[in-house]
Amino acid sequence: MADSLRDLLKHEAIEKVTVDQICQEAKVHRSTFYRYFTDKYDLMYYSFERLMIARIDENDVIDSIIAIIVNDKELFRNVSINNNNGTLFWMMVKMLSRQLLKADEEGRLHSIGWVQREIESSTNKELTAKMISGACLTLMFEWVDSNYQMSPKELSEFVKNMKHL
Repeated sequence: MADSLRDLLKHEAIEKVTVDQICQEAKVHRSTFYRYFTDKYDLMYYSFERLMIARIDENDVIDSIIAIIVNDKELFRNVSINNNNGTLFWMMVKMLSRQLLKADEEGRLHSIGWVQREIESSTNKELTAKMISGACLTLMFEWVDSNYQMSPKELSEFVKNMKHL
């Protein structure tokens, strides 16, 4: 079902995709869908967590997220620009902040010095990780919205070399 949703999102905004379309694409009955997911947004969260988290290079979070977006431009256009309620954005903030906290715990944030400094010096690491995730994802969503006016390398360097939020 996750793959079916992903295929549908390459052509339509999440608001236009229906549970019936997902079931038809996945060749499953609606009752099977609802056995595992409460709605299409629940499936989208699962799908993006599986899609994103599995493909994020723990040693280079920023570049791997940029690469994921570049490899699925139409999908990200349909779930970012065309997503009126911001569901994907908040899902991605949650996922990215968890990855940042995990990288901090494992001492792997050295490639993004400013992120490492902000999280390590924070009195509330979870909130700081969410703030950083939100800022970075806002940049990435703007990048998608601008039709990728910066190269992936320029965006990566911009994010990695920020001094303060």
